[in-house]
This record gives sequence, C-alpha cells and structure tokens, in this order.
Amino acid sequence: MNSNPKKPCWICGNPSDSREHKFKKSDITRRYGKGSFENVGGMLHSKDGRPRPVQGPKSNILSYHPVICSHCNNNRSQPWDNAYKIFERWVFDNSDLIYAKRFAPLEFVYGEDAWWCQSLNLFKYFVKAFGCRLASAETSVPDDLVDLLDKEYFLTKLRICFSINRVSYTFPEYFESFLGIGNLYQVNSRSQGTMERYTWCINVSWLRIWFFYAHEIPSCVGASWVADSSCLYFGEFDAPSLEEHDQLVKDAEQNGTHEQVVNLKKMRKTLWG
Repeated sequence: MNSNPKKPCWICGNPSDSREHKFKKSDITRRYGKGSFENVGGMLHSKDGRPRPVQGPKSNILSYHPVICSHCNNNRSQPWDNAYKIFERWVFDNSDLIYAKRFAPLEFVYGEDAWWCQSLNLFKYFVKAFGCRLASAETSVPDDLVDLLDKEYFLTKLRICFSINRVSYTFPEYFESFLGIGNLYQVNSRSQGTMERYTWCINVSWLRIWFFYAHEIPSCVGASWVADSSCLYFGEFDAPSLEEHDQLVKDAEQNGTHEQVVNLKKMRKTLWG
C-alpha cells in the first residue's frame, strides 16, 4: 500500500505527477539561460527571509510540489502556455511603448485575426498559475476556475490586473532579471467567517500581474481584465522601502554571491543616496 498517495490534479482529478514552475520556465531561461545559473552570476531564491542559491532552471526550488497531472500540465495547457510566452515577449520588447501609453492592444500582441482566441488562452494560463498556487497551499480551487477552462464564454470571480513598477523600469540594470511571487492572502470576514476571497501577484522584472478573486480591486493597480477586452490598461506602483532593501542586502551578504551584494549596494546608493 502506498503510504503517500498522490494528490488529485486540481483540474481533472487524476493523480498529480507533474511539477508546475512557480514562474513560467520561459521567463527564467530568457533571463538566466538554460544552463547553470553560476555561469551568469547566479540566482538567489529568498523565502521567509532565508535566501538560497538556485543551480538552474530545473531546480525544484522553482516549482511546486505536484498538484497537477502531466497531461493537464503539458498537453491540455500547451495553448495557454504559448499564449503567455507570446504576451511576455511582446510586453518586454515593447516596454517603452507600454510605459509611455500605459496600455497594450492585444491585436498588436497576437494579430488581428488571433487576438480573441489568444486572449482566452492567456487568461486560462493565469487561471492555471493561480490554481496551482492555491492547490500548493492546500486550498481548494474555486469551481468557477476549474469549469471555465473548457469554455469560451464564462463567468468568474477572478480579475487580473497589470502594473508597472516605476523604479524597476527606471533601473533595468538592477531589476531586469528579477522574478518573484507574492504571498497568497485569504481575506475572511468577521461576520461570515472563512471565505473564498484571495489576492496574489507575480513579478517579472518591472511587470506585476495581480490576481484578485472575489476581492475589491485597489486604485492605481490597473484596469481589471477577464479576457473581456482587446486592450490591457496598466497601473503603477513604487519599489520596496529602504528598510526592505537593506534586508535584501543582509540576505545577500549571508547567502548570496559577491556580485549580488555589490549590485544591491549600488542600487541602494542610486535610489536613496
């Protein structure tokens, strides 16, 4: 008897046997390459104030424990993953346009004939990313998210927003390779108790992708999107505080490389003097 049975895939219910990357693998390899990260100055993974060096793009640190099956992760979701790859490349190839105009027409990203279908695939990629984050936290994925993956028309409580980190954009020499996922927050109610209400985010260089499920959307983070518009409107926000940055310096001094420490100190002098 197997004392550690596999968890069911949150999409189809079959046994989970695949590890989904916390960041899209193409985001990682585009910035750090496909080989050892030591060849490009190293990558540091920090969680709960404990930084650890990452050896390469296949490191288990960069992926969740299995919460999805290989069929759903590789075959079923391939169109969703490809839509995100195209989107991410276009966004960073046209970062000056986005920063100046604060919007991205999906017709420019995918073409006049493909944008509607590809926008659905892009939204489903974000649902996959969010679902894997919830499942990895031992949290049930809301039914509307599972159900919409088979549909062209749907109703959902999930809203996606896009924001520009102004400091990260201004200093690409420090932030171009930055990848990060925010904390997953469940927002409950004193009167109603535990609720399916969540916030989360993904950071890719200067871009932050927000996930709001059944939660009000703060001002300035960008217009909400549910694959219901041909244009994405970007908000903006500022960088971490001086105290938070100093903590990053301490973490790098303890567990990072000399190059990482030097770059962080240069950044501190540039931003705060």
